[in-house]
Amino acid sequence: MQQGTAPHADDEGEESGTIAVAAYMRVSTAEQRHRYGIPAQRQAIQAYAERCPAWRLVEYRQDSGASGSTDSRPGFDALLGDIAAGRVRLVAVHRLDRLGRTEAAIWRCIWQIEDAGAQVECCAEPLVDPGIDRWLTIDRMAQEVEADYRRIVARTQAGRQLKAVGGGWPGGPAPYGYRLKGKGSFGSVLEVDPEEAGVVALIADLLTDGRRSLKDVAADLNDRGIRTRNGRQWTPSNLSRRLDSGTFFGEAVFRRTDRQWGGHCTSIDGDGQPVHGESVPLALPPILTTDQVRAVGEAWAAMSRPRRNPIAEYPLTGRIRGRCGLPYVGGLRGKDGLRTYRCSGMRGTASCGCVFLPAAYAEEQMAERVNGMLASMPAGSRPSVPTSAAAPLRLSGHTARVALLDQLAAERRQDLQEARGMTAPDHLVAAAVRQIESDLGALGRIAAHARDWLHELEASVLRDAPLRAVLASPTPDVLALPPREQRRLVELLDVRVEVADPTFRYREGTKCLTMQWHQRTGELIPPDPTDGQWERVDRLLRSRFPAHHFRSPVDLRAALTGMLHRLRSGILWSELPTRFGDCAKVRVRQRVWGESGVWEAIVRLLNEEGRGTPVFQRTVPSLRIRTVLDADQVA
Repeated sequence: MQQGTAPHADDEGEESGTIAVAAYMRVSTAEQRHRYGIPAQRQAIQAYAERCPAWRLVEYRQDSGASGSTDSRPGFDALLGDIAAGRVRLVAVHRLDRLGRTEAAIWRCIWQIEDAGAQVECCAEPLVDPGIDRWLTIDRMAQEVEADYRRIVARTQAGRQLKAVGGGWPGGPAPYGYRLKGKGSFGSVLEVDPEEAGVVALIADLLTDGRRSLKDVAADLNDRGIRTRNGRQWTPSNLSRRLDSGTFFGEAVFRRTDRQWGGHCTSIDGDGQPVHGESVPLALPPILTTDQVRAVGEAWAAMSRPRRNPIAEYPLTGRIRGRCGLPYVGGLRGKDGLRTYRCSGMRGTASCGCVFLPAAYAEEQMAERVNGMLASMPAGSRPSVPTSAAAPLRLSGHTARVALLDQLAAERRQDLQEARGMTAPDHLVAAAVRQIESDLGALGRIAAHARDWLHELEASVLRDAPLRAVLASPTPDVLALPPREQRRLVELLDVRVEVADPTFRYREGTKCLTMQWHQRTGELIPPDPTDGQWERVDRLLRSRFPAHHFRSPVDLRAALTGMLHRLRSGILWSELPTRFGDCAKVRVRQRVWGESGVWEAIVRLLNEEGRGTPVFQRTVPSLRIRTVLDADQVA
């Protein structure tokens, strides 16, 4: 619903008698510490509602400890669900900053509420009726909120900068191995934590003892009963974070610029420099000796390397289980460069016994299962893309909203031209021009925020289009999706894969030339020769080889039968039953016959009746694939 076109709360009250109102409250962690909490907001909203006879408070939604700079929060998302279900027509907030602390966050919250079918009212400063004045009022209030937020950020960051420059700890949890001395006071500094320092020294010894991997070190720590600061087991990932924290190298950095991967990191400008102040190195009380620091640095540098196999390229990573119960991960097989899934239980050269899976095979089996399941379901009952299912409708409404903003701006520009041509006194013309220019500036700011969100909605719709097309198609084809979108579908359907035959083993090694020839030509493996056929084979052999070829103790007919048996069954030469003769001698005879071209003639002679069977192909283990929609899982 476009802002400025929704029914006003008072109008609705006159028609239906009462308006279903939801109170929305938000408080950040910092605000909680300063006793500005949910109860105070709730009381203010209830007091305001008592002065509005048409209001009927039906719901209270809240977000505790949620940042005001984001527009996606559990309580707010639940509020949108209440509106979409028709239970709420008006959302009341104590102040506009409860929706967000930036202009963009405030506008997006308001637009989401309006698109869901409700309006927003602010108790501290009521908003005006829908129309351009409402746009301008919200813009003014949002500017004030963001300006106040920026002042708070500037003061906070300046204080942290001064504290860091003075050698104090600027805030946040202490690095592993340290604790805060004077916690809660301005002069708090770091000191060595004796218990954690002992663990740091042990980790350093383990890392430099034979250059062990992080997985080995984590397992050793867990076997010793040592846990992390929050009581969890050690893993390669949390061990890696400790190594990156400065604990092992005697120095931490306030406002690091080399770790920018999430929302809680140093803000940097276009030149890669911190926005709120310079980076400050912080010397830590040493835990390790200089030699230990150097050794740990060398070991860590040897292990540090970029991830070669992003999870998005292997959609079934973490979704496959083998005999040991641990998840499979995707990666290239070093022996032949094959894309595979392998069990994470393998450590170095020691295997847990789980077989690897060719990635193409596992993904094809998954796709076949999912395609069949989706095709058997009516289109209306199929799962939908979760986070952005309403994106197309939201995009349509927001596109109209942007067009309305452009129309309002065009009208104000026309008013500006008319104002400049008025014959009124100069001071009246100047006042009118200033007001219209101010309105145009506000509309420009709102339109900029609207277009930014429009671009994000368009990108979301484009991103989800292939996945929605597969879910809606009468003949779904999962493999038509790129790997990243396959991963999203796998997570949506909660696909689980199990190796059905835990005793399966691959036949490794290079295939013999004879087997390769059969696979290349498609020639079938003939049945064992009859007496008549053997007489013809014997004459063929004697016409091609000298007499000494037949003086060997090897029974050539038994050897030929053994060769055919091995090609049909795929057994190793060492597994050839003794009734066929010595496996080494039989193997030599097959190689000689193959290199001389005799084998081809023997096969075609024995295949004259066309009763052959295909050559053994390296098989793959059968997989058991389940999804959240399977009847046995639903039950």
